[in-house]
Amino acid sequence: MKSFFSILMVFWVPAIAFSQTGTIEGTVYNSVTKAPLVGAEVLILEIDARQKTDENGKFVFSAIPAGNYILITTIPDTELQQRTPIVVVAGEPLKPDIYMETAQYRLEEVEVIDERAPKTVSKKSLQAEEITRLPGTGGDVLRALPAIPGIGVANDFSGALYIRGGSDEDNLYYFDRVPVGYPYHFGGLVSSLSSEIIDRIDVYAGGYGAEYGVDSQAVIDIYSQDSSPADLRGKFNLNLLYSEGLLQGKIGEDGFWYAAGRRSYIDLFVGSFSFDTGAITALPRFWDYQLKAGYDLSEKHQLFFNLFASGDKFALKLDGEDVDQDFQGNTSFESGFEGGGIHFRSFLTERLTSYLSLTRSKFLFDLKFGPALSLEIDAPNYTLREDITYELNPKHRLESGLILGIEPGQVTGTFTRIPDEGEVDYDIRFEEKVPLDEYVRGQRIEGYLQDRYAMLPFLSAVFGLRFDYFNRTDELSIQPRGSLLVELPNNSEIQFAYGMYNQAPIPALLSPTIGNPTLKSSRASHYILELKRQLSQDTEIKMAAYYKDLTGLATTDEEANYLNQGIGYAQGTEIFLRHRSGNKFFGWISYAYALSKRRDRAGEPYRPYSFDQTHVATFAVSYNLTPTWEFGAKWQYRTGNPYTPVEDATIRLDLRDPINPKPIYVPIYAETYSDRLPPYHRLDLRVSKTFQFERWKLGAFLELLNAYNRKNLLDFTYNEDYTERNDTNQLPILPYFGITAEF
Repeated sequence: MKSFFSILMVFWVPAIAFSQTGTIEGTVYNSVTKAPLVGAEVLILEIDARQKTDENGKFVFSAIPAGNYILITTIPDTELQQRTPIVVVAGEPLKPDIYMETAQYRLEEVEVIDERAPKTVSKKSLQAEEITRLPGTGGDVLRALPAIPGIGVANDFSGALYIRGGSDEDNLYYFDRVPVGYPYHFGGLVSSLSSEIIDRIDVYAGGYGAEYGVDSQAVIDIYSQDSSPADLRGKFNLNLLYSEGLLQGKIGEDGFWYAAGRRSYIDLFVGSFSFDTGAITALPRFWDYQLKAGYDLSEKHQLFFNLFASGDKFALKLDGEDVDQDFQGNTSFESGFEGGGIHFRSFLTERLTSYLSLTRSKFLFDLKFGPALSLEIDAPNYTLREDITYELNPKHRLESGLILGIEPGQVTGTFTRIPDEGEVDYDIRFEEKVPLDEYVRGQRIEGYLQDRYAMLPFLSAVFGLRFDYFNRTDELSIQPRGSLLVELPNNSEIQFAYGMYNQAPIPALLSPTIGNPTLKSSRASHYILELKRQLSQDTEIKMAAYYKDLTGLATTDEEANYLNQGIGYAQGTEIFLRHRSGNKFFGWISYAYALSKRRDRAGEPYRPYSFDQTHVATFAVSYNLTPTWEFGAKWQYRTGNPYTPVEDATIRLDLRDPINPKPIYVPIYAETYSDRLPPYHRLDLRVSKTFQFERWKLGAFLELLNAYNRKNLLDFTYNEDYTERNDTNQLPILPYFGITAEF
């Protein structure tokens, strides 16, 4: 009998175990030719199991516990990646077909992937799945960008990115080849694009190639998902600020679609309320949506369209003795943008590729500030873009593009000139208010030629030339750009890049009423040196040094409002050490040193730039204790922002109100940005839990922002005569909670 039970256990126990597991027998195909892909790497994210596809594009995982998983399919030595959610059912084989985008090489020559085209310098590719797990982001992809070395923000409430000593006005945002009106709701509360549909973000911090760069020195290129893992999939999020939802599915066998949207809801539960000097009549509210659909018309032709929009609104009423008469009454703010495009990609021959896009974007802005100020902007943008790539051979590729743009715009209202960067004594109360009724029609012609050539096994180069013509400045700019990459024998590579970047003044500075329509473009020259070394399969280190020379900056002038008389420079170094162990652990340590200075007019001394942050250090980790429990922490230190101290105050007798003749005090400032706020540092913690069900899963996360309640100084406020100064701090310790449901 004992022997019988022993034999029974030998066969019965494995049978029980087998009945609780399933098998994944999949195939990876080229999304264009539909041919099997050899050597693609497939990872089961939750259990860190990996395989490569065989000569038939097939892979097999056996004895996988029943549950929900994500397959990540990549092509070695590229940044191409496909994420495929799957559900393993006990005792049943799962046979997913995965179609991979392979635009980086010729489709019939997968075996020559080591002879890939040279890369552009300074590109940082971020996968949304990873960076949304960073503490302090609330799962928001764009809010995670300041954790990258070289990218900073002014404070906890701002989303404006200052990249390598540049202004937020130097940045250009694209979303699936369409310009984005603004990246954050209310300037930084939350991003204006749903993180659920973002696949990856490519950040070009400077020194990039000729294919980008109209009026910018940094590019944030955002890509959304371009496939659907199932006929119908959904995900819904609920947190303290807003609710959002995502639905996606397939169109036949060769197409896909998704629809995402969200809205804040504080205004739905809380009515207007009063405070000492007025009342909020409409609480801040925001919304956005994103739509996309794509279809493979044939093996060589792909068509997709996208549509997205965003809106913010806020209103209050000001009154009381402490409010200037010009600003008493109703104040309202409303802004928004729309974007969309039709895109057609064709593999005309084995070597010739075409990518044609017709896009439209529109920015709307409506501000009413009491009876004295109002501003309404309606600024659409229509763009036709064609990019052509021709491969002479696997080591040599030519790229070219032509962009035609029309920018009609209407500005109405009553407003003042806008303050210059660093103009601390600008006071809107004392500036001349002038009526605005301007219609402008901007026209652009842009083009580029670029050659990528792997000259030797260890040496490759990118040489490009870009030209831009803008009718409002009536100038044609020629901008050479290039980089050299040397691969060293110790798994290292070193790269040098140079580029010239012209930037037209922002529209307000070209206004004939409050600006100077004769302004020309400013110019920046970038010099960048980067070193990258793969210390192990899971660990890499990157170092960079850069210098930017700025000329022709538009600064204020008493006679002409603004002139191209400013100059400046930015320089710095960055170190980035990252380690990742499957899906179990990832983390990094980074440090950035930067110095950014400006000289507004000839004969004046150099001064720090408004958001010059000398030292920035970041430590971030995320650890999966189990497949369903994850813990994370992020700590960041930043040098305090420069500010201009108030030394004294004087009374402006000429500005006394005859009805209420109380004195009006005006501050007397010290030298511009001659002091700094105290250093900023903050610790954010995050814990998340996933509950697996048969057909869906539930997730929840809790973040603790500013965990040790550091009092980071935002600014100083003063009493009426500037004899007393008080601190205004940034975010205190703050819990943030959210839940997700996915099927």
